[in-house]
Amino acid sequence: MKIIYEYPPNIEKIREHFPIKSGIIFTYAGELYNPDKGEIDDALMAHEETHVVQQGDDPDKWWDRYFVDDAFRLEQETEAYRNQYKYSLENHNRSGRRRLLKKVSKDLSSPLYGNLITEEEAKEAIIN
Repeated sequence: MKIIYEYPPNIEKIREHFPIKSGIIFTYAGELYNPDKGEIDDALMAHEETHVVQQGDDPDKWWDRYFVDDAFRLEQETEAYRNQYKYSLENHNRSGRRRLLKKVSKDLSSPLYGNLITEEEAKEAIIN
């Protein structure tokens, strides 16, 4: 996947719906937008590649639904975080897996996604 060190073309729409902070990356039309030039490890790449598949050939349609449909957004992110964690299960030691699970559970339950579930619910959704 090509990494572009700027914001995606739909950043203004994203900002209308979500509290964007530094360090966030975005997938749009098969490309990874990394405006803060943060490190993209293989587990995170597995997460973002999930979004590429989810977006298919119509990323605008996907994003439009992602903005307004909480259940859809939670479903899409849960799948992506599950794939990120699965990569970790296959490639990281126990300590690394535990750290990643805590981080991604916190992320999935955060204001960025609308506080849709608790951290414990996120953890359960990711590992199951």
